[in-house]
Amino acid sequence: PGLASLQLPNNGALRVPFTCSSMPPLLSLDILCCKGGSAPQDVGAIVAAFPHLEELALHLGGDCSTLIRLQKSLRRLCVRLSDELTAEEFAARVLPRLSSLQRLDIIVPWQSDVRAAELRFRGLVLSVVVRSCRDVRDAANWGMLNVRSVCGWLGLSSEK
Repeated sequence: PGLASLQLPNNGALRVPFTCSSMPPLLSLDILCCKGGSAPQDVGAIVAAFPHLEELALHLGGDCSTLIRLQKSLRRLCVRLSDELTAEEFAARVLPRLSSLQRLDIIVPWQSDVRAAELRFRGLVLSVVVRSCRDVRDAANWGMLNVRSVCGWLGLSSEK
């Protein structure tokens, strides 16, 4: 059995200062950020620290080939692609090797990039969803507003 999930506040970096061999393996990691100034995460460090991930969400840029080490465990992947070169390498060399991947969520910088990404990634994975950063931020904001509305209806404060 593994830890269910870990979602970290994202400032563009993930630091793993220690390891604990008695802990079960982490199965889900979400460090994705769709803010304009966020930097891609170091895929090599993430894969080395968490080699049994089944679900991963992150900002991908540069060399993404180390994702291949997760080929037997990774079932769901959500990536924000930072540039065309990363998208090309990811589609051509990495995705075909991720044999256990069942769902791929692609987040592109602009709404105008969605159609091209849909065409590029269609058929490479059983289920592919492409959205823009703005769509993701809007959905997150709507979710927060919805929680606040429900709390208001119940007479609860959603503020800390």
